[in-house]
Amino acid sequence: MEPPSASSGERSLDPLTSFTSIPLARHNLASLRSLVINPSTPISLVTSIFEALSRHLEHGPDSLLLLPALNLLSELASRRPGLSHVVFDRVRSRLLSSESARVAAESLDAIALVAERDETLSSSLDGQFDSFFVSLCFDRSVSVRRWLLRNAERFGVRPHVLVTVFLGFTKDPYPCVREAALDGLVNLSKSSAFEDRGLVEGCYYRALELLGDVEACVRCAAIRTVCDWGHILVAFMQGTEKKEQSDAIFIQLCSMVRDMSMEVRVEAFDALGKTQTVSLKNLLQSLSKKVLGSMKENRSVCQSTGPVALSASSVAGALVHGFEDEYYEVRRSVCHSMRRLCMISSEFSIGAISLLMDMLNDDSVIVRLEALETMHHMATCDHLNLEVMHMHMFLGALVDKNELVRAAIRKILKFVKLRDRELLKLSVNGLIKNLETYPQDEVDIFSVLFHVGQRHGNFVACFINEVFHEIEPSPDGKLSFDCARVAALLVLSISAPTFAEKNVGEIPQRVFSYAVTLLGRISHAVGDITSQNALFAYLSQGSSCMEDNISEFGQQILANMGKDGAASLASNQNDLDQFPLGEASSEHKKMYARKFWQPNEESELTAKQLQIHDDITESLNGIFTKVKAVWPLVKAGFTNEVLKILRIYEEELKTLETKCTDSPALAFTLQYMRTLKFLASVWSYFHSTIGQCCRVVSQLDILLVKLERTLRDMKCRFTGLSKEDELYLLELTSVSLTLNLSKLMTGRGYVVNLKRLAAVLLQVECLQQEHGVEPSSFICELKKSMPDIHSAAGVMFSLPHFLRKMLDAFSLKQFELSRTLQNLSAEITVPDNDSENPIHFIHGLPVGIQLEITLCNISRENRLWLEMTMGKESKQFIFLDLKLFGGSNDLKKGTYFATYYKTPKAVSFTLKVCIGVECFPEEIYAGMPSGGPKRELTYLSPEREVYFSAKSQKLT
Repeated sequence: MEPPSASSGERSLDPLTSFTSIPLARHNLASLRSLVINPSTPISLVTSIFEALSRHLEHGPDSLLLLPALNLLSELASRRPGLSHVVFDRVRSRLLSSESARVAAESLDAIALVAERDETLSSSLDGQFDSFFVSLCFDRSVSVRRWLLRNAERFGVRPHVLVTVFLGFTKDPYPCVREAALDGLVNLSKSSAFEDRGLVEGCYYRALELLGDVEACVRCAAIRTVCDWGHILVAFMQGTEKKEQSDAIFIQLCSMVRDMSMEVRVEAFDALGKTQTVSLKNLLQSLSKKVLGSMKENRSVCQSTGPVALSASSVAGALVHGFEDEYYEVRRSVCHSMRRLCMISSEFSIGAISLLMDMLNDDSVIVRLEALETMHHMATCDHLNLEVMHMHMFLGALVDKNELVRAAIRKILKFVKLRDRELLKLSVNGLIKNLETYPQDEVDIFSVLFHVGQRHGNFVACFINEVFHEIEPSPDGKLSFDCARVAALLVLSISAPTFAEKNVGEIPQRVFSYAVTLLGRISHAVGDITSQNALFAYLSQGSSCMEDNISEFGQQILANMGKDGAASLASNQNDLDQFPLGEASSEHKKMYARKFWQPNEESELTAKQLQIHDDITESLNGIFTKVKAVWPLVKAGFTNEVLKILRIYEEELKTLETKCTDSPALAFTLQYMRTLKFLASVWSYFHSTIGQCCRVVSQLDILLVKLERTLRDMKCRFTGLSKEDELYLLELTSVSLTLNLSKLMTGRGYVVNLKRLAAVLLQVECLQQEHGVEPSSFICELKKSMPDIHSAAGVMFSLPHFLRKMLDAFSLKQFELSRTLQNLSAEITVPDNDSENPIHFIHGLPVGIQLEITLCNISRENRLWLEMTMGKESKQFIFLDLKLFGGSNDLKKGTYFATYYKTPKAVSFTLKVCIGVECFPEEIYAGMPSGGPKRELTYLSPEREVYFSAKSQKLT
């Protein structure tokens, strides 16, 4: 390809063009990359850069620069699609002439990257590098063999060649190579169809042999291979042979749940969760450590076509061992595997429910959530049979400190079928206790009560008649509708008749009149079923006991029910007309409509505040849109320009502070801007084509710490975000941890960071399952790459491929801030204290400090700590009991007397005090020093200085 002649307008670039004609050096690669990614760079200059890189590939004396040159060529092909074929051919010629296996592997990686972005090149890969790939796999370098096996499917090697290579390298002397070969077989089983039963049996039985490998990583890979290829083998069989083979696979996997390695046990339970068919006797045996009679009759099971004989007693208590395991990862895995097993047999579900109930007392929140999610699956399949003996433990989770656990229990109660009135009574009382303990859960609790009433109308009618005296006014005529229990009983009462016409007369008419007083709260909770207008009309009809119209209301809801049992009735002017009222009822309706349904006129001040809020929100949404459009510039490497733009947006936000100084949305957006500035700065360090990660470790470390801190502040200081916004924050945290991983590469820090990333991904998965939100492209790519990242520590040249794919998939989203957003804050004042009026103390004795503390938007779930710091290292923490402060959640005030114990031997000293809140529980994080918070703090108040002066100890 001949470069076009430069025009007169490009003469200023001639020195740089001539510079590219000399051998490349380390210091000018970054300059070349900036030209490559700049869309304004003339094609003539791009062609010159391509020729310079090509010459370096052929004659470059510095082998250390070959990898950066290959990376730059692949990026050149992606930025300039017209050059992709030329780049492909040039790198291929370098590949075939390479004498170094490592350089050849890097060249193969570059070819695959170019082909992945061009469909015509991707199709031309099929079979082109088969022989070269096989010869390269026999190189002496272990890291090269391992990398090739892990990336084999990217090079267009035909499936029958891959099977042969993978099977051969399962006998490699190095365990990491054997593991990679087995994982290759697993990936191949998912992407290719095999019609040769003998080939499938060969893969399956080879994996069976490796279940006894001395290395845990190989045994893990062997379990995955036995599971996937075993299911393919079962598909070839019919009748009794198919049943016996399915049982054999199940027994083989059960035999691995007692392995000494925690990772192997987790893998075994994950594989059991993929079971498709298995006999009932084996399922029941896995729940009992004692060998059952049906299993004693046949203690061994032989696989019909293979040499492996199994002891059927190895199934005994397999699942029980998982529930009793000391590691939470194993307990979480067995809870997850129960979802599939419970779908196979309802009889098995009855035996498994007690084990799952025990998990509700587990120390790990993750395990409790997993057990509850399994119960939810059982409830939707109608396999959850609750007994009275289960209810104490089951309903006890309704007062769990974790919000997600409480929500999961309520989610189950929406679907579970209660078989008698006693179970209903216990469930309702449990929900009421939840409401009394955590008033912030009211919306979800009312919704659950409404669903429970719909499903159990007969039981509810009897129950309400028993407790109706609690709803009635007291003898002196006082109503107690503000009481949590009475409000809950009213919601339950009005839900029963809507779907059971025969219960209408059994519910006292006055209940419907009482319920109108809670119209706003109830309609907000049952908005997924009906509109406020229709609900008001229904309550009005119920108060006059017009059964036909009440039944009509229930039928109207049923007609609009969706797939998940929820409806969305349009709220329009015709809603009330659907329910004709008589004269007496009409007056009743008008009275309550004026008082409770029609909105009251807002005061002038409130209307003005709401208008200001709406104006600010509109401005902020516009800024979010602009910021989202800036992100491609960050990916292109224009970091300085992006930082300037973000600073301009910050100035624009600060001008809004004069209009509304206490706006949570404004504070949140400013924090988001700081986060993006740190993220853009960190991102710039990973553009360099020299080496695998940034070498300026100290600067990058500082930026990563600041990025993590700002993200933690956004999660802990602000409440009321939508679930989509919460997921986006978790995604940003995942990006931060992924970037941190690429820097650490090896050592203990890598392992700890990897565990933190896995914990964040688990939170993302829980939120997605709970709210039915689709994962982003970045999260999907990250989940796919987790196994490779686990094994990438120390393999320097393999990580960038996964890192590039993940980071390319990430893009900014837009927050949708609502009026429910709240900002947690605190303020501390010390009366009568400054440098001229210090507090007197005596050396070595504790000293008391009077603090006036104001707390905003703090709820019972928040754990607040008072931090007192003297110097740089001396810290003392005091837990703040919220019961000591008066007021509501919106505003609490109180005087607090703190005691400082570490008074120094000094004439005077200064103490810095501030208030922090513990961040959300993430159990794998290291705890703080004993005597203080267990987790990292997010500070809610600015530091306040307290001045002290030593008191003279002379007698007067």
